[in-house]
Amino acid sequence: MRQAGPQGMADSVQDRRAARALVLSHEDEALMLRFANPFGGKDVWLTPGGGVHPGEDDRTALHREVWEETGLRLPDDVPLIWRRVHTYPLRGEQVRQSEDIYFARVARFEPTSANNPAHGEVNIFREFRWWSLDEIRASRELFVPKGFAELLKKVIDGGLPTHPVILHG
Repeated sequence: MRQAGPQGMADSVQDRRAARALVLSHEDEALMLRFANPFGGKDVWLTPGGGVHPGEDDRTALHREVWEETGLRLPDDVPLIWRRVHTYPLRGEQVRQSEDIYFARVARFEPTSANNPAHGEVNIFREFRWWSLDEIRASRELFVPKGFAELLKKVIDGGLPTHPVILHG
């Protein structure tokens, strides 16, 4: 899709589908990956997951991405809890990503990126970390989606939503 940018210049907008998982330990810690900001800004902590390949359904992509990024085999019945659309710059283009975020409660494990065939991705994911809600709230790090601490608190305190929550940012 092409859209007119500032001063009439055409900006390219690429649509992308993604599937992610809020992986929560039995101790209420969220597994997050620190993503290196390719534009020199602050690194971002995000949930495991990634792009849906052509011809692949969201759940297949979810299972593949989480396995590649963390070594975790998700249960088959993970519920969809959040939906998010956001736009970000990538290689001179704007990417509009529509992502579904699923929930998995698991025993804490030691994540590994050893299964990731995309060697370029290994370099942009700087580390894994299990974060408690208190640690996230006290941190000056950047977490996505926007308002992640409060979203996590709602899951920990009130359980899972009956319908996916639409997130902004």
